[in-house]
Amino acid sequence: MKTAKRYLAMAVVAVMLGSVFGFAPVSAASMYPRSETLYTANSAPPTNANPFQGGNIIGLDGLIFEPLAMLNFMTGELKPWLAESWDWVEPNVFQVKLRSGLRWQDGEPLTAEDVKFSYEYYQEIGLRDWTALGLKEIKVVDDRTVEFVFDGTPNYQLWQLQLFYGWGQGALIIPKHIFKDVDPKQIPKMTFLGDEKKYLVGSGPYKLDEVVEQQKAILVRNDDWWGNDVFGKPAPKYIIQLYVKDNSQAANMFIKGDLDVGTYYIDIVQAKKQNPNLASWLEEPPYFPPVAPVLLYFNTKKPPMDNPQFRKAIAMAINPDQIVKNGPIGGKPAEIPFGTGLLQKWADKIDLDGLVEKYGWNYGDIAEANRILDELGMKKDSNGWRTYNGKEIELHLVTCAGCSDWISAAEIIQNQLRALGIKVVIDKYDWGAMMDRYHNGEFDLGLHWSGTFQPTAYAVYNALLSEGGVANFGNYTNSEAQGVLDEFSKTTDPNKEAEYVKKLSEIWLKDVPAVPVYMATLFYEANTKYWTNWPNEKNPYGVPIFWAKYGTWGTALALLGVKPAGEAPATTTESHTTSPSQSQETTSTPSSSTNEEGGGICGPALIVGLAVVPLLLRRRR
Repeated sequence: MKTAKRYLAMAVVAVMLGSVFGFAPVSAASMYPRSETLYTANSAPPTNANPFQGGNIIGLDGLIFEPLAMLNFMTGELKPWLAESWDWVEPNVFQVKLRSGLRWQDGEPLTAEDVKFSYEYYQEIGLRDWTALGLKEIKVVDDRTVEFVFDGTPNYQLWQLQLFYGWGQGALIIPKHIFKDVDPKQIPKMTFLGDEKKYLVGSGPYKLDEVVEQQKAILVRNDDWWGNDVFGKPAPKYIIQLYVKDNSQAANMFIKGDLDVGTYYIDIVQAKKQNPNLASWLEEPPYFPPVAPVLLYFNTKKPPMDNPQFRKAIAMAINPDQIVKNGPIGGKPAEIPFGTGLLQKWADKIDLDGLVEKYGWNYGDIAEANRILDELGMKKDSNGWRTYNGKEIELHLVTCAGCSDWISAAEIIQNQLRALGIKVVIDKYDWGAMMDRYHNGEFDLGLHWSGTFQPTAYAVYNALLSEGGVANFGNYTNSEAQGVLDEFSKTTDPNKEAEYVKKLSEIWLKDVPAVPVYMATLFYEANTKYWTNWPNEKNPYGVPIFWAKYGTWGTALALLGVKPAGEAPATTTESHTTSPSQSQETTSTPSSSTNEEGGGICGPALIVGLAVVPLLLRRRR
């Protein structure tokens, strides 16, 4: 019964739906060898191949166009890619050395001129504002060396995020000889399909072969990739992204073996029973990888939430074990707002356990929470509710109306705070109205991700603790924290970084601007029948995020690391426009079903369209 409650898409139901609606094979003209073809999927059809913005094809970033560095979000590792190395050769000069032998897919050499052109092109399009980080000039030293020159002391911590391409930072390196005649002002209007496909000349291991409207996008391996000698030749000859509209269809396809990897919310336990070849990130519950804490935010400008002791009492009343057991799929969070990768990187370095013991709180300690409230003079009235200034405390907890996991967590928190004698009313709004409430300070409590899914400790704390920070929904201000952030931004010394992370963690634990309530999970499943060596908890070489626009955050690393499982035993028909060898096994690919998607999820899966904003932007209040 608990399993049925915790998982939205039951695999058995999926199979029934599949048999009712059917999945017709895609109509086209030829065959793909199944043993050479990796199938992934997206919940929207491939309609846009714009690598700068709006593209919804997996692999545009990372597999077709490449960055200077790749980020492994699960470990925090910044992996040299087009760049062989980088360093601050002077306090205001950041030098990047490119690998030797880089070339574009048309055979032209990739040089420092292309890097300079790419970063300047992003600014001309209006997607980046490097000048806001103090960038004054980009110099080409030689074919393999480019220097970024800053005016004054740069923000070192934010600049390191510009090495890889992601939400609001970095650039994909594009060929100057292709784009120098393309007006950057026209870029936002382009889809790079049809006649515009000629501009998709990247440096990566795959090329966009074809887009079949409303059905799929096909990537074909670039056998002349410069990286074959560095990273090894990628195993799949073809990567096909299918339009798989909903969780039910995805479950059915995983069970049948028609889908190799994806990011869908399915009942992985039941699916594994029907297809033993399925793998997950974790071998035990919650199976899906916990990656980003969901926080309970306080409106720190509104009494009694402006009192750190009151906030601490609320933190103590929260019991993440109950939330994880009875609410959304997730894991127990740490007291500081870090995801899995950042915790692995920093917990021991800052002695997190010691900090929590000294400054933190014990989750689920109702007795101590009650003691704090009594000490604050918030006595209970005859109805059993706590009072403040002679009135019963009634807190309005704002959440997203379409986010079933957040609503479930909010209801459990409502019950947990009732044990303190604090009345909580849950207010549900659509996403836009919810964000307006946060930005305008029209709430008491609220749920949201921490640091909007950022990859570095500085980025998380800057987003949460700085005045106007993109995730500072509670309008928290602390001059000490701001001072530490200012100093943090000026260093690249790992020892000083650890010192600043520790100080900011102390401030977080003492002041409690928000409370981590559970670790949101990343839905991920892989099929080992045709491809093996998928990343998992024990081998986190890549990131289990198979969405468009996350290529350089680790998706490309995962797709480049898979290995063939051997000869594929079954044979069915897959339609295609080019004709590989007919002697090898092929498989059918279903078209999208007519099923309606059910159950909104506000875990990291919705960060794509909703939560991640450029680091350089500030929130308006």
